[in-house]
Amino acid sequence: MAVYGPNMGQIGADNDAKRSPCAVGAHKFHDENFYHLGASGDVRGYYQDLYINNTGSGEMLRPRVIANGTLVATGGTANAIHATGRVAGGKTVSGALNAIRATLEVAGTTPTPGGTLSALQLDSNVVTGATLGAETAFIRFSDSGETDIPNIFNFEAASDAVVVSDGTYSTAEGYFVIRVAGSTYRVAFFSGTD
Repeated sequence: MAVYGPNMGQIGADNDAKRSPCAVGAHKFHDENFYHLGASGDVRGYYQDLYINNTGSGEMLRPRVIANGTLVATGGTANAIHATGRVAGGKTVSGALNAIRATLEVAGTTPTPGGTLSALQLDSNVVTGATLGAETAFIRFSDSGETDIPNIFNFEAASDAVVVSDGTYSTAEGYFVIRVAGSTYRVAFFSGTD
C-alpha cells in the first residue's frame, strides 16, 4: 500500500495555539507505560525503521522544543529530548544501562561506504550577529544528584583514536576551550607522536 502526503496523522498547526492542543500548567499530552515481565529477551517500546532507498535524505525522529517567548523555562529547562536511564531504588544492573546509545553500523563484507560517518554529530545553527553567553557549549556536564559521576569519559580500550602513551610534548598546536565552574580553561592537543 502506498500512502502519499506530507502530514500523515498531523495534530495541530505550526505556531498556531488556537488550532493545536494546548495546556496551561503542568501537563502530559501523551502518556504510555509498558512493562517487560520476562526473565530474558529484548523489548522495545517503539521500533521504527526509515529506509532511504534512493538519493534522498531524511530523519527518523525530529523533536523540537521552540522557545517562543521571553525568559522561557525560568527555574527549569526546555529539552527537545530528555532521556533517562534509571536504576530503581534497591535494584541492580548486571549489564549496561544507557540513557542514550548511539550506534554507527556499517553492514556488508569489506564495505567502503564513503561519506562522513559518526555515531554522534553535534551541530549548531546560530544566526549571524548573535552574542552567545559564556556558558554556551556543545556539551554540558552537570551532576544533579547527591553523588558525582567519577569520570567524564570511559573508553573500554585503547585504540587508534584513543592512544595511551607517555607524551614528551612541550609546544601545543592548539587547544579545546572548556568551562569548569564558570571559569574558562584550555586543553592542549599536539600534532606530533612519540
